[in-house]
Amino acid sequence: MEKNLLRTTSRGPFRADQIRPGDPYELSNGHPIYCMPMGGRGGKAASVGNSVLASDPAVEEVGVDVGFSPSPETLRAPDLSVGQISDQPGWSQGAPTLAVEYADTDQDEADLQIKIQELLAAGTRHFWVVRLTGPWVEVHQPGQKPRIAHPGEDLEAPGALANPVPVEALYDRDAARRVIFRNLLQRQGSAYASLA
Repeated sequence: MEKNLLRTTSRGPFRADQIRPGDPYELSNGHPIYCMPMGGRGGKAASVGNSVLASDPAVEEVGVDVGFSPSPETLRAPDLSVGQISDQPGWSQGAPTLAVEYADTDQDEADLQIKIQELLAAGTRHFWVVRLTGPWVEVHQPGQKPRIAHPGEDLEAPGALANPVPVEALYDRDAARRVIFRNLLQRQGSAYASLA
């Protein structure tokens, strides 16, 4: 905890332009944060969630582990991001409209809370933490208290997604397939809508 407090109160020596794509680090206030690889359960769940988000009719940009640098001393890479993703080499500037992080038993909770606050402050409108140990989803939005969404509930992200996402569709392949089917039919237009 002392290390996290130091990050928020004193500026570290590093800048985002010193971190290369592929380096296993994020930056918080100029301090490097080592990012461990995701475990098997998290990796499978993130793959499911990516497919759901990418199929939404309103989504044009979705990315996996995209680095966002809203300021020179900040670099954050949510597991999944919707919106504001650059097609150019290097880091995307600003912050995604929707960020999704998958949290399992090995999650560094203090750093996760700092990451959420940094991205919300930089312009992220929706930050979902998929808690695989629950499972449930923590919903974070600027100026609002976090809330918990349980399986059976829908998540909405106006400005990022056209359709609600059932909580379980972010980690359960069968639930995800139903959502993806609906989304793809809607992308094809009204002639296919009756099949959904």
